[in-house]
Amino acid sequence: MKIYQVGGSVRDEILGIQKSADRDFVVVNATVEEFLNAFPNAKKVGANFPVFLVNGEEYAFARKEKKVSPGHKGFDIISDPEVTLEEDLKRRDITINAIAKDIETGELIDPCGGLKDIKNKKIVHITDAFAEDPLRVYRVARFSAVLNDFSVDPSTIGLMNSLKKELYEISVERVWGECVKALSAGDPSKFFELLKESKVLDIHFTELNDLIGVPAGPAEYHPGEIDTFDHTMKSLRRISGKTKGTDPMLAFSVLCHDLGKGLTSPENYPHHYDHDKAGIESVENFCKKLKTPSSYLKCGVMASKYHLVAAKIKEMRPAKAVKLLSELKHFPAGSIKGFLRLIYADSGEGTETLSSYIDKVLPALDEKLPEKWKDMGEKSGEILLQIKAEKYKELKDNIISGEK
Repeated sequence: MKIYQVGGSVRDEILGIQKSADRDFVVVNATVEEFLNAFPNAKKVGANFPVFLVNGEEYAFARKEKKVSPGHKGFDIISDPEVTLEEDLKRRDITINAIAKDIETGELIDPCGGLKDIKNKKIVHITDAFAEDPLRVYRVARFSAVLNDFSVDPSTIGLMNSLKKELYEISVERVWGECVKALSAGDPSKFFELLKESKVLDIHFTELNDLIGVPAGPAEYHPGEIDTFDHTMKSLRRISGKTKGTDPMLAFSVLCHDLGKGLTSPENYPHHYDHDKAGIESVENFCKKLKTPSSYLKCGVMASKYHLVAAKIKEMRPAKAVKLLSELKHFPAGSIKGFLRLIYADSGEGTETLSSYIDKVLPALDEKLPEKWKDMGEKSGEILLQIKAEKYKELKDNIISGEK
């Protein structure tokens, strides 16, 4: 029996990335009985072929796959002691994920040229068998976001495009699973840009695809931006964590903030009047199709609804400003500070002055309703809003006085 460490953890060790918490292992030249004799506490978790958990780490027996029907589930799986390590590695999607490490000697086994592609910073499919599993289109796009200084080989992009019709067969849950991993990656924009380049963005991300070719706005406000899709990608990059990863809910908020521009009638270009309000329905449709969690839906709706008005809070009447701040406190991607990052992503301009202003007026929200005005239904709410608005005005006046 031989055991090898395989997959992303090996790749990341070679790249010098912090060791992955999730290591995967492949078992070759062994029966299940022999494996359990060596690891009596192993817990079986695989249904279609032998997979075990040992101390929280996954040990899968080497296997081959044979395509028997369309879709990502249409495979016969062959797993027995005769399957070699090389056969197991060659069934994988891209070369840099097909490197194994002997856990006893540390020797690297690389039958697919993954080491060369790591050196050249290339994402390359292993064989045309890549096309047997359409989910790999989204996996490659996700790896592009994770390994954001790598480029995807043109032949791989061509294969991704050839799978366009089969993408309809993938469950949206699996698509969202890859998408949310990409949103957490160092540069989420690479995920969507690669789907655009391979001409498959329209399959599951229709509302984003509709932004292609739509002017972002008047040129003086959007210099150097090709269209609204380009603006959205640049906005994403402004809040991307690169090597540290990205807040996925904030990234999703940025992704959604201008979806309403896809609904603008061309006769109104380059203006997008009321796109913030129009975008709410687009966000709701987008999230419904992807079956996103409710927290992501809330992020997207708030991003569309408030990204313009929040930047102009200083100009608002006190009561309206208090209502807005009360809403933004409940922004799932980091409350008010998170929303300020969204404003920065959209505008590309610093929000330090706005942030300082909000910090100074925010105590207005802490005002309480006196006992004598409680239990009066709607009237109590109106009075409390008036009290908070008066405090807000007082704090704002103090700021203005201090600036003189």
